[in-house]
Amino acid sequence: MKIFHILNHFLPHQTAGTEVYTWALCKKLQQKGIDVEIIIPNYGHKDSASYKYDELHIFQYAEPSIVDRTLILGFRKPVGLKNFEEYIKLKSPDIVHFHELAGSNGITLHHIIAAKNTGAKIIMTFHLANNTCITGKLLYKEHILCDGLINLQKCSKCYLHGKGNSILNSILLPVSSGLFQLGIDSTSWNNKFGTALGTIQIIERLKNNFELLIQHCDKVIAIADWYKKILMLNGVPEEKINYIPQGLAYDENISIPPSNKKIGPLKLLFLGRISPFKGLHLLLDAIINLPNDKVELDIYGQSIMDNYENEWRIKTATFANIHWKGKLEQNQVVNTMQQYDLLCVCSTFSEMSPLIIQEAFAAGLPVIASEVYGNAEQIKHNINGLLFRFKEVDSLKEQLLRCMNDYKLITRLKSNISRPRNFSEVSEQYFQLYQNLLS
Repeated sequence: MKIFHILNHFLPHQTAGTEVYTWALCKKLQQKGIDVEIIIPNYGHKDSASYKYDELHIFQYAEPSIVDRTLILGFRKPVGLKNFEEYIKLKSPDIVHFHELAGSNGITLHHIIAAKNTGAKIIMTFHLANNTCITGKLLYKEHILCDGLINLQKCSKCYLHGKGNSILNSILLPVSSGLFQLGIDSTSWNNKFGTALGTIQIIERLKNNFELLIQHCDKVIAIADWYKKILMLNGVPEEKINYIPQGLAYDENISIPPSNKKIGPLKLLFLGRISPFKGLHLLLDAIINLPNDKVELDIYGQSIMDNYENEWRIKTATFANIHWKGKLEQNQVVNTMQQYDLLCVCSTFSEMSPLIIQEAFAAGLPVIASEVYGNAEQIKHNINGLLFRFKEVDSLKEQLLRCMNDYKLITRLKSNISRPRNFSEVSEQYFQLYQNLLS
């Protein structure tokens, strides 16, 4: 059995949830004797390349595309598509397993269609919601959890809201609707104004592309139950969906320390990308308004020193209880977590099923998180963690004060944590799926 796994980036060049998930799955499949290979674009290069990572072979097909508006909007195919297709034909895998679509010069719907045309079975695992949500956040106008149904008018309003200028948007939407009814696609005008007027067409393209994606896949995988429901709401037949819940990517066999909270400051941990999407600013806003001697925060994340990070480093420079710790290596994550009272996951969008929550539970560490779909599915408020209202600093501050004033709350939350699923269980479900497809 030969299986290719397709994504936009891979370890060690990029380390995020999708890359770690794919690595863990491929390693488990290798142990079962399956021939696995990982395929990613070799961005900006006219020649293909390859490398090894942890005994996995990664092929980088040549992808020299110049990114411009016509490529981003899908009016032309990536140049490297032919190189991808030739490699699939040459190697003849039994199954081509996609983990993400990015558009532009990354992995696109064209790649799925090309792989399908070679005769291989096609699987897609949804790690993000961007195939059914134009913003990828599943938050209507940035504030309300969306039901996930693709609707031309509703999604267009939400998309335009994210672009700002509400007065102009009130004009753009009816004009866009009129052009759509007349069959005029203004996005082809190749300018910003035409793209804005083509909002309805952009949403329709998202819907049509999603339907084409489903048609060309033999099976699709939901790693969260809430997203399985959204797939079905958008017309995906239930029999085409396999629900394979998230698991801990590393086989951590560690002992969980006693659950009693020690007297002293509340020790908080933030671990992840230093970006607005991860909501670090919400946490910092809450902490700088709390007594310095009652709470401490350690921030781990690879520094890119952009404006967002620089501004917050300057704002917190005089706070002795806030520490910027830099990057934390993956093999140190779970053990490091055991030194804290709470992990803070302040997502500003609906993450699918955050791996970091699984890692925290493996360490016996409660999580305080924003109440979005992916977090709320794993965290039961007041039982194994705490939830605060989305994007509300006061709600986050309220939950932190509860922990600061009641040490027994942390102890109680820790005692209710269950160990996460082992990735061996995840890989076994995939193995059975592969066998069923090929038989």
